[in-house]
Amino acid sequence: MKCPYCISEIPHEALGCAVCRRDLFIVRPLLQRITALEAELAALPTQLQQATSEESQLEKKFAKAEAREDNQKRSVPAAIGWWLSPLLLLIAAHGMMFFVYDLSVIYLRVFALIVPLPFGYLFARALRGPFVWGLPAAFLMAMLAIMGMWGISSLNDHVPFLPQNMADVREFIEFSSSISFRFITGLWLCHWQMRHDESKRLAVLRASLSKFGAVDGQKQTEKLIRLNDLGSGAVALLTTAFALYTGLKKIIG
Repeated sequence: MKCPYCISEIPHEALGCAVCRRDLFIVRPLLQRITALEAELAALPTQLQQATSEESQLEKKFAKAEAREDNQKRSVPAAIGWWLSPLLLLIAAHGMMFFVYDLSVIYLRVFALIVPLPFGYLFARALRGPFVWGLPAAFLMAMLAIMGMWGISSLNDHVPFLPQNMADVREFIEFSSSISFRFITGLWLCHWQMRHDESKRLAVLRASLSKFGAVDGQKQTEKLIRLNDLGSGAVALLTTAFALYTGLKKIIG
């Protein structure tokens, strides 16, 4: 070690400096503490690297566990059932409302706005795949439902099955868009909930690493959860508004 007064090299066990004759009894504990702190500071990068490495390993294990859980809970037959249910309900409701009870078209439009949403949610919950997987399923279901409605009308009223003019084509597009976007809203709500649950579990995982004192992602995770909630709410609101507009446009003028 060096003497704090004359910077001469002296033995670590010395109580005085042989060069300047200064007493080191008082400053020696301070020098030892400074040396210990320097050693701790030098070891911090290694501790930080170890903590970060352990966090990465835990996150990978967490992701693998999530993937296994999704595969275990995935049920394609159940997803097909939830996809067929709104299609058949819409066709049956069309036949009952128009040819049994002779109700106004407004009842069918309102029914078509309500029914697809919960089945979209249940479809995504059973399929447990990426959000984009549900988009073609939503549009296909809506188109088949309307074609089924037109088929019933063609059989009962003896009218052409296919659209006869641009007005029929526009009605087909608007009505199918209304149905499909309500189904998509249900899809989005399910994926939002699954992402929200995953973010909460990840927050718990990060909290378990706080004992290292080097990894603290709690505030960042909370911000991401809030941003995710806001973004998902905005998308759900937009899809709902578009479905309402296209579904009721012809009726409300």
